[in-house]
Amino acid sequence: MENAQRPTMRSRKLGQRLRAIREDRGLTLQKAARLLNRTPSSLSKLETGKRGIRRPALEHMLDRYEISDPGERQALYDLARDSGKKGWWLRYEGKLAPSMLDYISLESDAASIKSHQLHLVPGLMQTEEYAREVIGSAKVLGVEPDIDGLVEVRMRRQQLLFEEDAPHLWVVVYETVVHQQFGGRQVARGQLRRLIELAELPNVTFQILPFSAGTHPGLNGSFTTLETNDLSVVLVENLTTGWYLEDPDEISQYDMVFDHQRARALSPSASRSFVERIVSET
Repeated sequence: MENAQRPTMRSRKLGQRLRAIREDRGLTLQKAARLLNRTPSSLSKLETGKRGIRRPALEHMLDRYEISDPGERQALYDLARDSGKKGWWLRYEGKLAPSMLDYISLESDAASIKSHQLHLVPGLMQTEEYAREVIGSAKVLGVEPDIDGLVEVRMRRQQLLFEEDAPHLWVVVYETVVHQQFGGRQVARGQLRRLIELAELPNVTFQILPFSAGTHPGLNGSFTTLETNDLSVVLVENLTTGWYLEDPDEISQYDMVFDHQRARALSPSASRSFVERIVSET
């Protein structure tokens, strides 16, 4: 039986691909629904990511659409399987924005995470004290964030860095990030030590883009690229929200910027020494 659901990145991607297949075959929604013995409404919900589909029903659909390529079929099976994936983050449903729940789900499956940050230590590398200061800054917008709950989520997310199949986290931060003193000197020192510790992990690469690099292609803002087995997305955030970029051409542009940034940044060993020097001086 299929289930109604909140659209996720994967369910939307699955729906987009199924719609493209239908349209490539010159089928209207109504004609395809008759071919598949479905209602137009249920097919529409599937193509917009609002309804999931189980493997047997998807196999039937691909058979009727005459999709025989094993690789293409498997990619769609993977999207369908993971589109409604459940994990520890679901207990925060109602407390976190749906887009954040979707992000954590993708993050938990990521093989690679690339983070370019101009102002903040990325969430996966923040200490509890630093995270508390950053999250609490939202008070100036007239909101009262659940600081304890959000810090708890951020700390729980970090556990994936220590798992057996941990993703490769590659971080490039502008020099400003390591000079910030959110919460005062002790919080800042604790955060810098945390960066040094995490940079020692075999699956973490940490680099600093120094002021001396001058003008650089990442001036327009921070972003994070997630790559899982079935998709790639870029998360771009601003003051009040964040949005995903899924178009391959857009993603390639962000990949190009990240490649430029890491090439111009200090090496991982030089970056670690840079942070150690700041710790010794503060």
